Amino acid sequence: MVRFLTDKRIAPSPTTNPQPLLVIGAGLPRTATSSLQAALEQLNITPCLHMAQIIPHPSRQKLLIATTHTKDIPTRQKQVSALISGYAAVCDMPAVFHLADMLDMYPDARVILTTRPSAETWAESCRESLGFFFTPQFGVLGFLWSSERLWFNLNMRILQWCKEKFGGVDVFSGEFYLRYNEYVRGIVRERGGKVLEFKAEDGWGPLCEFLGREVPVGEFPRVNERKTFVFIKRVLVAKGIISWGVLGGLVWLVWMYGMALLVYLGTYLGM
Repeated sequence: MVRFLTDKRIAPSPTTNPQPLLVIGAGLPRTATSSLQAALEQLNITPCLHMAQIIPHPSRQKLLIATTHTKDIPTRQKQVSALISGYAAVCDMPAVFHLADMLDMYPDARVILTTRPSAETWAESCRESLGFFFTPQFGVLGFLWSSERLWFNLNMRILQWCKEKFGGVDVFSGEFYLRYNEYVRGIVRERGGKVLEFKAEDGWGPLCEFLGREVPVGEFPRVNERKTFVFIKRVLVAKGIISWGVLGGLVWLVWMYGMALLVYLGTYLGM
């Protein structure tokens, strides 16, 4: 199974698995959010919702996009609840979009801001891993498939949302990273809470202390998505080229032989 392309996890039912949201991983993508997800689930704070469980499902992508457009707070929070209910933790873009709403809905949730060693380290990693998925080329290549088309639309919404929140700053820049992290600190500070600023290199200690959990046996999980995104890019480029090629071939066949086929069918049917 390739994360972000397929997802066989069964979404939790709020009815059969009712639980409050315990942890919000508010760090930006490419700040070891997948490692945080694995660590939280190893600490039995599970299940944890991540973008890897949203992108393969068009219905979840549509709901996430809808939440970002809804201005009415009660309506938006109902939509957010529909997305995250049954999860013990949330990280990556759902938390980025809706940290304030989640804290208002679950005031006891603990906030973890995953970070990188420097702003430029994050920016370089983000450009290399995710940059392609924000380009018109990806939009064109994936247009024939609902998951890819929605993923591109979601990425365009991310750019728009970031512009609304932070002005014209480049979303793949160190400046954006610094502004966003300060934004998270401000939201938590306004509500009198605490935020753990955490790097995967810090290991289990700070995380377990913050969450009041025993340090598990074994090393802190390190899920490196860089190679995953390289593979995903290759798969989706090939899929897009083949899909457009097949469509083009069908159009050519219809153009070349369609009229002859209609005449033949008319003769055969006695029309």
